[in-house]
Amino acid sequence: MGHVCSKPEISTTQTEEKQESSRSPSDDNMNTSSDFDGFIFPFEGDSDEVDISAIEDDYPDPRAVTTDKKLQFPDGVKLFDNWDPNTTSDDAINEEVVELLPVTQAELDSHSKNTPGPALNRFEDLISYLEKPARGKESRDDIMIRAILVWLCNQEVDKFKAEEGTKNTPKGFLSLLGQKRSNYTKFFTVLCRQANIKCVHIHGVCKTGKYQPEKRNAKDMTSRWNAVYLRNSWHIIHPFWVCRAVYGKQRGGWTMLEKSGKSSVKRQIANPGMAKNDFDEYFIMPDPKQFIYQCHPDDLNWQLIPKPISRDRFLDQAYILPPFWALGLTLLTENSCLLKAAGNAVTITLQGPKATANELNMDYELLLKDKGTNQKDENEMLEQNKIPRLVAKIRNGSEWNFNIQFPVEGIYKIVIKGAPEKRSMQRLCEFQIKCTARTQNCRLTPFNPGLIGFGPGLTSERAGLLLPSHRNGLVTTDRNKPTKLSFLLDSEMSKSMEVKTELVDSDETVQSSLVVTTIEKKELKITTTLVKEGDYGLKILTGTRKSRSDDQITMAVVCNYFVTTSHKFTYEKTNKRLARQNLLSYIENAGFAEIEKIKDGIERCKKEKIPDTDSDIENAERKLQVLLFRKDIHDAYMRRHLITTEKTIESLHKSQYERIFTESIRHLEEFASQLNSLEGFTQQLPDILHAVGEFNHTHVTNDQVANTLCALSVLFGDKQKEIETVDDLQAISREAKHKIAIQKDTGSSLKPENAQRALDIIKKYSYEETMRKNAAAAQIHKWVTDVISKLENKRPDQQNV
Repeated sequence: MGHVCSKPEISTTQTEEKQESSRSPSDDNMNTSSDFDGFIFPFEGDSDEVDISAIEDDYPDPRAVTTDKKLQFPDGVKLFDNWDPNTTSDDAINEEVVELLPVTQAELDSHSKNTPGPALNRFEDLISYLEKPARGKESRDDIMIRAILVWLCNQEVDKFKAEEGTKNTPKGFLSLLGQKRSNYTKFFTVLCRQANIKCVHIHGVCKTGKYQPEKRNAKDMTSRWNAVYLRNSWHIIHPFWVCRAVYGKQRGGWTMLEKSGKSSVKRQIANPGMAKNDFDEYFIMPDPKQFIYQCHPDDLNWQLIPKPISRDRFLDQAYILPPFWALGLTLLTENSCLLKAAGNAVTITLQGPKATANELNMDYELLLKDKGTNQKDENEMLEQNKIPRLVAKIRNGSEWNFNIQFPVEGIYKIVIKGAPEKRSMQRLCEFQIKCTARTQNCRLTPFNPGLIGFGPGLTSERAGLLLPSHRNGLVTTDRNKPTKLSFLLDSEMSKSMEVKTELVDSDETVQSSLVVTTIEKKELKITTTLVKEGDYGLKILTGTRKSRSDDQITMAVVCNYFVTTSHKFTYEKTNKRLARQNLLSYIENAGFAEIEKIKDGIERCKKEKIPDTDSDIENAERKLQVLLFRKDIHDAYMRRHLITTEKTIESLHKSQYERIFTESIRHLEEFASQLNSLEGFTQQLPDILHAVGEFNHTHVTNDQVANTLCALSVLFGDKQKEIETVDDLQAISREAKHKIAIQKDTGSSLKPENAQRALDIIKKYSYEETMRKNAAAAQIHKWVTDVISKLENKRPDQQNV
């Protein structure tokens, strides 16, 4: 049994994983930048001396993409196996290509990288070499697109500067690129057309270069990209972003206020960075609905989406980067790159897929634009001892909420980063926030919650705290009103688990006397009562006691809650509020008797238009499932039925609640083994006892009833007896009932030779004939027949029991 710790001498540590690393072009994974501006998509500019048509006369008109693109992100947990859209392992290959190619993707890429030097003298020779792995294949054009891009990204264009610049040879075009007299888009267009692939080049603007949310000068954001025609649809390719990346670039004019929850004063120094070769998979046929967040064409038709958006809408919408889409995220709050605050806090909410959201970590950086506010206020705020913690990072199930407060007027920027567990953080999105009036009653976040943030997640789950009553890391309450939180515990870990809680106010003063923590029946219960208005942070720490005499236990924070009297629930109409309150009352201390009430309560909430994703409904559904499993376990013992028991065990193993029922599963498996050793004969004996008992006081007999009871008696080892009167029937019934009771308690002692004798008797009448005369006799008839079959085969056919 676990224990609740209250000893002050216990040491506490909060683990914070550093998941950041630098990115360099030589790394196996070249997309692990930790500096939010260390790797950005480069700005190519508009230099171009090559005159070729953007589109040819016989090309199909652009329209929304209707076919699936070749490169798709995997779904479910597989999303995290290769989550980074900019990375592909050497041995990975798209399933569609595997069926058509006798080579792996690694071999295809190696072929392109090892193009011989003489092939650069003529387009015909270059295309002929790159085409070798694709010849005769149905997906020839798809393969060629990749081959061309892999070849192009491996060309060091600066080495060709001294060559004659010309569009007539691959080497000459590389020279044009090195001399900045043309661009990758034009060269890719020429290469595709030389390979007989329809290709257009598109002009527009992009969110890179000198892009800032408040700037709208198109000249500073020009970009070119391509579309290729494959499988009856146009698909986007951005060859420059596929092949080149900028490292080490940093915009000046900003001061870091917070990084990963920690206060910081660090002025950003401008650095232009360095452009280097790269290979970015994402920009090979990206989803147009995602690509429109980064590039906007002058010709709206080339957006390739059902409802094209205007240039102004493009500039206004959120600045979202490819890893955001790779993680399957959705922006739930305002879709704008420039948010506004006037006396209020601002909340940004991202939602992940339910299947993988628990494995996702989020982090952030908060910056203030230099000279964007009153200098006196800014200087005072930036004093080391006065820098407030302005961002509360709160998890709510599959959602992450970033609540930001503003102590002075100015322009702020928040950069949100994320990654699956133990992966390097990447920029997901960033927002500028223009604050025209500081947040009223701006308060400190109670403490830095570290990487785990506020709210239960993977860390608490691994520590054995399961099925939290509150999935939302923000808990609102009233002063002097008890707030109850609970977790079901991993049944194995709870035996040695130690738990400690700390309540911290906004002055970082520990108020643990306001928290009561207990463990009852493998359930952790925490009750806190706030005696003053304000914001508090609740830390839950766990550790393992090696022995009962061990007083020094290393504890680690596994979950935090932000408990406050300041945030109030959004107003709900009376019907919704009552439905919610009833549901919550049903699930508190619920037992078997409340199962139907919980079901009805959930349905009532849904009828009142409370969404399925509501945390109270999700919590009730989990509570209901746990109760149903407990009832199944109870029924398995009561029925003593092997098949039922085995199905219950299988269901528990497959469920997300397996860790809660580890001990119950072990006991059930022992019980199933016992039932199996009894060859299944005891599984329905309680029912047979009842059926036989019906004849103890009967005053009616017939041949079918008499014959069935005679067969039952013989099966249990008696000699065959004549049943001529009601007294004979009652007597054999009493004897059979006694033998069945012994069989039920001691197990199987039935013999195959008795089964054969019983078979000769029972087959005189069929089950149907017996059923027409007496239902109880028919039940005995079926059981006797099943047992005889088992004994004859010497192997229980449990499906028939």
